[in-house]
Amino acid sequence: MPSRLASEPKWEKLKRILYWTEYFGTKDYPFKLGDQTFREAKCRVSNCQLTDDRSLLNSSDAVIFHINDFDDRDLPDPLDRLAHQRFIFYNFETMDGFQDYPFFKKTKHFFNWTMTYRRDSDIYDAWTYGAIRRRTNALPPPASMPTKMVAWFVSHCRTESLREKYFQWLGQHVPIDTYGSCGSLACVPVRSDKCDVELLDSYKFYVAAENALCPDYVTEKFYRALAADIVPIVYGGADYSAYAPPSSYIDAGDFKSPKALADYLKLLDQNDGLYLKYFDWKKDYQVVNGPVGGWCQLCEKLNDAQQKPKVYADMTDWWFHTNIPCLSGYDYLDHLLQQDAKDNSKR
Repeated sequence: MPSRLASEPKWEKLKRILYWTEYFGTKDYPFKLGDQTFREAKCRVSNCQLTDDRSLLNSSDAVIFHINDFDDRDLPDPLDRLAHQRFIFYNFETMDGFQDYPFFKKTKHFFNWTMTYRRDSDIYDAWTYGAIRRRTNALPPPASMPTKMVAWFVSHCRTESLREKYFQWLGQHVPIDTYGSCGSLACVPVRSDKCDVELLDSYKFYVAAENALCPDYVTEKFYRALAADIVPIVYGGADYSAYAPPSSYIDAGDFKSPKALADYLKLLDQNDGLYLKYFDWKKDYQVVNGPVGGWCQLCEKLNDAQQKPKVYADMTDWWFHTNIPCLSGYDYLDHLLQQDAKDNSKR
C-alpha cells in the first residue's frame, strides 16, 4: 500500500538522514552523501539529504546505525534524542550466533525502524546485493554454448550452511571447478570482466551458495550469475521465486540429494534445448546493480505524516524470532542423508 504522504508543498522541507557509523569500516557509504543522491536516483520523493556530520544530530530526521560498525560506547546522548527522530537498524548480514553482542543486548527500546535485506523490515533494501526488473530492450540468447560444467568462486571455506559439504558431495557426481582460497584454481583480478564475464561464459552452471540458510538472505552471488550467461545453482534459505522469474535458476533444495541434482545437471548438459530455456527470462527482465528502492522508500516514509510512532523493545526478539529461523546446515544435510538412504534402500 502506498504511503500517505504529506501534501506536496511540504516535501520542500529537507529531511536529513545521518550516518552515525561508518560502513564496513569506511566512509564509502552505499548511498552517497549530499542532497543530490535521491534526485539522481529518480525517487518519487527526493527532498532528503545524507550526511555523516554528527554536529547535525539535532536537525536529523533519521539516524542510521550500520550494525557491523556499531559501538555501544559511542552512541548519541539519550538526552539529545528528539521525539520525531527514527533510529534505524541497518544490516545486511545474518548475524546468526551473535545474539549476545551489544547491538542486540544493549539496544532495548532504541531502534525505531529496520532497514535490511529481510522483506519484513520497515524498509526492505537490496542495494548491496542486487535485484531484477523489467527489461526495456531486447536481449539475444547466449552467443555460444559453454563447454565446461560448474564453476564456484568461494573464499570462506567453513560456513554455518555447510555449503562446502554439500558441494563436495555434488562434486563426486559432476565436475566443479572451484576458484579462490577454498579451491585449486584462481582468477585475477577478482570482480573483473575477465573473471565475471569471460571466465563464466565458458561454464554452464555457477554455484550461488550462501554461507547461512536464512530467510530472505540472497546475496550478490545470485545476481552475479544472473547477470552473466550462466545458470545459477542456488543453495540458501530464501524463497527464490520471490526474487527471480521461473526457470532462471536451479534450487538445490528442490532435489532429494546432490546425486539427484547432478543427474539433472547432466540432463541439461546433454540437451541444449532444455538448457537454453533457462535464459528465456532475459527477454523480459534484467539484473540491476545497486537498486535504489529501499532508499527511496526511506525518504518517502520520512515524509509520511501518517507514520505512527514505533520502537523495538528488543531487537533480539525481532531478528531471531522463531517463525522465521535460520536453518542449521547440519539439520539440512542430515535430512538429505536420511532421504538418500531411503532411496538407496528401495533399489
